[in-house]
Amino acid sequence: MPQTSWADRILCVLDAIHGNLDGDLDPAALATVAGFSLHHFHRVFRGMIGESVMQYIRRQRLERAAFRLRHVGGEVSATAFAHGYDSHEAFTRAFRAHFGVPPREYRDQQRAASDVAVVSAERRVEPPRRLLTCRFTGPYDACAPAWEQLMGVAVGVPGVRLDRPTLGLVYDDPEITAPEHCRYDAAVELDASTVLPTLPPGVVARTIDGGTYAVLVHAGSYDTILDSYVALLGRWLPRQGWNLANEPVVERYVVPFGSAAPDDLRTDVCVRLA
Repeated sequence: MPQTSWADRILCVLDAIHGNLDGDLDPAALATVAGFSLHHFHRVFRGMIGESVMQYIRRQRLERAAFRLRHVGGEVSATAFAHGYDSHEAFTRAFRAHFGVPPREYRDQQRAASDVAVVSAERRVEPPRRLLTCRFTGPYDACAPAWEQLMGVAVGVPGVRLDRPTLGLVYDDPEITAPEHCRYDAAVELDASTVLPTLPPGVVARTIDGGTYAVLVHAGSYDTILDSYVALLGRWLPRQGWNLANEPVVERYVVPFGSAAPDDLRTDVCVRLA
């Protein structure tokens, strides 16, 4: 099998991990998802991702726990048990080793830092959307290659809705996850009935669920979009008492980059409610 196709196989493994991050993730089962023997899978995964599969899983669980502490708060022990740790002490040791501070101190620091003005947000009912996507891993402000690859493919695919806003699926918080590990999917909408041709490696079809979303309109440059994330996730949503779906944040580029001056850009920051 060509080397370029292996990226898609490992992407399927990453999807399987994130679809069951709080469950029992058996490396042998993940090797089956990838279509490799267990012996080869460990080496391929480490070589392509830069971490062993178990290092990746542990880091993702810790980063999800940090996200919960930062944006939701709550008891550290409950967070530990919810993210696969058998004891408060084991979680605290692992958290301190990764983030440099114990989880309680991290929670209190982050909650105090999120005391920012709340801008207007709303609930919207959104349909499911079928997407054509291209994955980028690295600093979010360096994601242009994913867009170049995606748009180069999209113009030749029937059913791509270039008349609708493009989207970005944002999986990680850059204040929690190291920049080189941040994951982002550049995305364009597809008609639901589209029969796709064979796609090049790295470009895949995905569906994001419909339902009720909390939406905040970010006005201006992407350089300040993190402020809108903090306002939505750290201030507005906690006051509503709703639960969040365990899914990436969706950025909808209503007025996209390149079509207007930076101050005139408009981006819907969308988070699905559970």
